This record gives sequence, structure tokens and C-alpha cells, in this order.
Amino acid sequence: ILKYLSAWDRLCKEGYKERLVEEAMEIFQNSEEKATEFLTLMTQFDEMGFQHEDIKEVLLVHNNHREKALEELMTRSR
Repeated sequence: ILKYLSAWDRLCKEGYKERLVEEAMEIFQNSEEKATEFLTLMTQFDEMGFQHEDIKEVLLVHNNHREKALEELMTRSR
């Protein structure tokens, strides 16, 4: 529990929204590294104008692989 709380606190202090941090930590079974990867890509793709649910789906399908996820998001937006 302490490991989870420490990771959650660090990620929130980095500026990620609490709700997204909780979601990422749950999805990646408390792996701070994978959650950070996911949150970083979520933020980048959100800033590009993609929809939250689409971003989440492609990141999970492509295991946080940036290029593959971006390619699929671009294909979906056409």
C-alpha cells in the first residue's frame, strides 16, 4: 500500500490529474513505470486533440507503444 501511495503522490505532484493517476495505477497493477508512460502519452495525445477514451483504448491495445498508438489514432480520425 505504501508503494502505491508513494507512486500516486509522486505522479500527482508531477501534475497529472488524480483520477487519471488512479486509473493508470489500477490498469498497470501499481507499476509506476508503466503508469508514468501511459500518463505521459495520454497527455501528449490529449494535447493533439484526440478523445480520452480513444487514447486510452489504443494505448492499452498497443501496450503504450507511442508510434503504433498514434498511427491508429490518426487512422481513426480520418
